[in-house]
Amino acid sequence: MREPPKILVVDDEESVVVTIKAILQLDGYDVTTATKFGDAERLVRERTFDLVLTDLRLDDGDGIEILRTIQQRSPDTVTIMLTGYASLESAIQSLRAGAYDYLVKPSEVEELRNTVTRGVERRRLGLELRARIAELAELNASLQQRIDEATAELRQRYEELKELDRMKSQFLSIASHELKTPITAMSGFLQVALRRVRRIVSGGPEAAGIETLGPVLEQLETVYRQTGKLARLIDELLDVSRIQTGRIEFKHGEVDLADLADEVAKRMQLTTSVHEISVKRLDGPAVVTADRDHVEQVLNNLIANAIKYSPGGGPVTIEVGPERDGVRLTVRDQGIGIAPNQLEAIFGLFYRSPDRAARDVAGMGLGLYISKEIVSRHGGRIWAESTPERGSAFHVALPHVPDDVAAPAGTGAARG
Repeated sequence: MREPPKILVVDDEESVVVTIKAILQLDGYDVTTATKFGDAERLVRERTFDLVLTDLRLDDGDGIEILRTIQQRSPDTVTIMLTGYASLESAIQSLRAGAYDYLVKPSEVEELRNTVTRGVERRRLGLELRARIAELAELNASLQQRIDEATAELRQRYEELKELDRMKSQFLSIASHELKTPITAMSGFLQVALRRVRRIVSGGPEAAGIETLGPVLEQLETVYRQTGKLARLIDELLDVSRIQTGRIEFKHGEVDLADLADEVAKRMQLTTSVHEISVKRLDGPAVVTADRDHVEQVLNNLIANAIKYSPGGGPVTIEVGPERDGVRLTVRDQGIGIAPNQLEAIFGLFYRSPDRAARDVAGMGLGLYISKEIVSRHGGRIWAESTPERGSAFHVALPHVPDDVAAPAGTGAARG
């Protein structure tokens, strides 16, 4: 049930407060009275009233002071001044102090009731208006927040789409060039080989001896090498697709990184005659729980890069040793190096170095991106250190056991 409006009546004449209280109680108001200034001041400080009727002049105080106290404590409270001085000056003084209206004593009963009714209604409407403004302000803040969030999301999505468009264009440019190169070479060598074979088969001048097959064999070997390059490019593109669609799979098991480094170093040594590839084993366990094939792919990429970016030859050293809670693998070269401001960017998708010497090296810029994704999915990290013209060092740190993989039997002993 709704509470009745609370009204305070202040007048130093007992008969006035008793009369007004009786009239207003008949209309259903909750009426409190005070005949002293001090009592009225205490009441308006301790309680909140919907409406206050106060005499302009009290024996022990001033009704204007009561109005000022109400304005400070409860500005929504409606105040009506009671005055026995029917003058314009007293009315203006009351209204300037913040009174809603004033009544001249003795006032007509209906005039009193109507004035109080209007004052209480004004109080109600004022509170409702304030509540509605607060609701609108909250709604506006909520809407603004939603607009800001939606705008930020759209802006982020727009930037992502721009980046995707840029990468798509870059991919088409790089891929078309890199894929076209081996295909063009294969086509040319096959045409030459086919002409030679046709002449031999038709009994032409080149059919005199088996030595005529030598050039054909060389051309077919070149075609074979180009098909291998083409297959590697396609494999890299497939790896990127699997990574970005979450379809890359790992089969974890125990891997001795030192043994793996020895194996890969021996195989990669067969690809170069101007680089000396060696493995340096540091004291400590080198066993991790990982997908051997994918870790080998990372090592292949790092050594292949060390060879490519050391066109003048030189040593390529693979260091394997313990790292805190894991094993570190480092590949060092004495090649052209990397600019300091590019050390983070080199792991990006389709990265192409601004360095002219580096741009002359073929490739689609996928190897380091794929390596970083493989290492990250093993709970590890990969980073580079380099000095231009003096070489680079690529570090891979892998935990003994990734957090999301249960340790196979026997791995615990390898943790030392």
